[in-house]
Amino acid sequence: MDRHPQVNDRGNLPYLEATIREVLRIRPVSPLLIPHVAQSDSNIGEYAVQKGTRVIVNLWSLHHDEKEWKNPALFNPERFLNEEGNSLCCPSLSYLPFGAGVRVCLGEALAKLELFLFLSWILQRFTLEVPAGHPLPELLGKFGVVLQPQKYKVIARLRTGWEKKLQSQESESG
Repeated sequence: MDRHPQVNDRGNLPYLEATIREVLRIRPVSPLLIPHVAQSDSNIGEYAVQKGTRVIVNLWSLHHDEKEWKNPALFNPERFLNEEGNSLCCPSLSYLPFGAGVRVCLGEALAKLELFLFLSWILQRFTLEVPAGHPLPELLGKFGVVLQPQKYKVIARLRTGWEKKLQSQESESG
């Protein structure tokens, strides 16, 4: 493909979309959602919550709950694909990487679009490798308001044929 990935390519790349969903599940950007305040006396499961109580949703726990996710510590994009592997599905109602309801992240659609365009562009042009003698990156991170990945090394090798295409694009634009 000689063109940049486009938004309308999303439907043709369900595995990439499933991979993005799995990344957001297994390592959410924000492991704790922003605080909410109960508007009335209510119950959350077996817990009574009084009006005015501050509630913080532990997204990390939701996304790693063995009752909701089979092998939750395993990175498995296929969990977001139908049996044929050609369409997306949501295997659990506890998948909330951007929150839910009136406090859902306003940037959800833009973030998903940017992730798709960025990753499809990178993967179209480069092969990503771990340098010889270096371990695979740990999936652990520094836990806080946002989850920060640990440092790791990666080699991005330009795929065959892209050197000439990129040089041609640079000379046309420059």
